[in-house]
Amino acid sequence: MSTAERFLELKEMAVDVVEPGGHPRKGALACRLDRHISFDTEILESFSSTNWRAVVYDTLVVAAAVEFCDRSLGRSAMNWGRRFYVRVPVHDRDRWSDPAVMRTLVDALNFLTGDDWHFEFRSRKVGAATPAQNRMEFPYDAEAVIAYSEGMDSCAVDGLERKRLGHRLVRVRVGTKRYDTPRKARPYVPFAALPYDVRLDGNNAETSARSRGFKFSIVAAIASYLIHVPSVIVSESGQGALAPAILPVGQGYADYRNHPAFSVLMEKFVSALLEHRLHYHFPRLWMTKGETLREFVDNCGEDAANWVKTRSCWQQSRQASVSGTRRQCGICAACTLRRLSVHAAGLREPVETYVWETLKAPTFEKGAAPEFNHITQALREYALAGVLHFEHFASVRDSTQYDMLKRRATNELARALSQPSDVVANSLNRLLQHHATEWSAFTNDLGPASFVRKWIDTAS
Repeated sequence: MSTAERFLELKEMAVDVVEPGGHPRKGALACRLDRHISFDTEILESFSSTNWRAVVYDTLVVAAAVEFCDRSLGRSAMNWGRRFYVRVPVHDRDRWSDPAVMRTLVDALNFLTGDDWHFEFRSRKVGAATPAQNRMEFPYDAEAVIAYSEGMDSCAVDGLERKRLGHRLVRVRVGTKRYDTPRKARPYVPFAALPYDVRLDGNNAETSARSRGFKFSIVAAIASYLIHVPSVIVSESGQGALAPAILPVGQGYADYRNHPAFSVLMEKFVSALLEHRLHYHFPRLWMTKGETLREFVDNCGEDAANWVKTRSCWQQSRQASVSGTRRQCGICAACTLRRLSVHAAGLREPVETYVWETLKAPTFEKGAAPEFNHITQALREYALAGVLHFEHFASVRDSTQYDMLKRRATNELARALSQPSDVVANSLNRLLQHHATEWSAFTNDLGPASFVRKWIDTAS
């Protein structure tokens, strides 16, 4: 096999979702229900409206199977994409095997992950039990649902949209924990948390987690379907939604997890599968995270203080703990954007929020808390990549080397949003200008001795 052929060859895996007592086909990795995919009965009941159908359960199983596949097969250093052959047992095989359903499912996943997905659906041998309807207080006049997490954008946009819609906005919690739900209230709270958990027999083979976009989008869509709501609010602000797609890291595939182009494909899949028309709405797409935070603080009273409790960091506890207390690392791309946004909003956080207590230190190592003793090359590389990502994003508007990239991004967004290209171009330019202004002010305030400023100056 030639070098070119090896480069084009995709790593592949066959995965069978297996009912209890069943067996996978020869050569396929078993993803066992009740072992690798487990449902929380109490949380699942919080999804059980009068519109519950078995297809809802099957959709959650498919989302879990996609996550299992994504985490089970590492990506090649030579080729981002992988090929998956996935077999899933469902209650209504004909519905899932419909060409429109299959096509829209594959289109959405291929676009999101950069992989090549193939599905085969089999009839279940034993039907899943219908969850009890319990005492959920599903609003009769809801207008929108919002995927709610521990994140800053989630908190802020939920507050701003709730000020506008009140009880007509319904939260769909996309974490597995119910941090903000008192135990006595849980039997009455709809969509209390993500109703399933995915476990592997070993460690994750792949950590890029592109399938998370599918998981969060589909859970919000299911909630929209169950309570007959036409709108799903996506809380991500412009930098988080667009920068990862416009400027992929290294040789990686563009990150579309919070991008309108992916949401349009999800709308088509949900329409084909559930016969439910919905629209993913991006109210903060052309705003920076700092602008969103500032507006939240200015307009949402006492609730706005909750932004300090939000979490942006994706690092595991080992990389983000000091003296046994979990913090946020403070130097990954998500934390860098958070710190930039807090600065842009004119706010402050306690120094103990982050492992890297200061970015003004002369070296990367000296910025960390003195008690932290797990500084690794990987953490340094994450930090450097994040800094340069936002530095490059600040250059997109005015640098001619990005002209083709801007045109492509504008055309892609115009198609997804069904808006004229000139309108989208003006909105994108506004976002880029505000990001550049905020980034310049943030990095200048760190001072010339900061390791962050040194990284930027060295890369220039």
